[in-house]
Amino acid sequence: MAEKFDMSRQAVSKHIKVLQECELIKPEPSGREIYYHFNPKKMQEFDDWLAQFKKSWETQFNQLDEVLSTIKNKKK
Repeated sequence: MAEKFDMSRQAVSKHIKVLQECELIKPEPSGREIYYHFNPKKMQEFDDWLAQFKKSWETQFNQLDEVLSTIKNKKK
């Protein structure tokens, strides 16, 4: 798997470990190999958790857009 990414095997292994700890992927040992499967239920939990912040972020980014637009118009 590490060959597919621009990072060392150790770095990929650390990322996989974090994803497993968060239960976003599930390992399935098969002999000497391990196959990893995506866990969509856990991703939905993560998405639900993020949703509580989304409205706040959108409001703040919209306010930033307005400020930047005002600054840009003043420079014209």
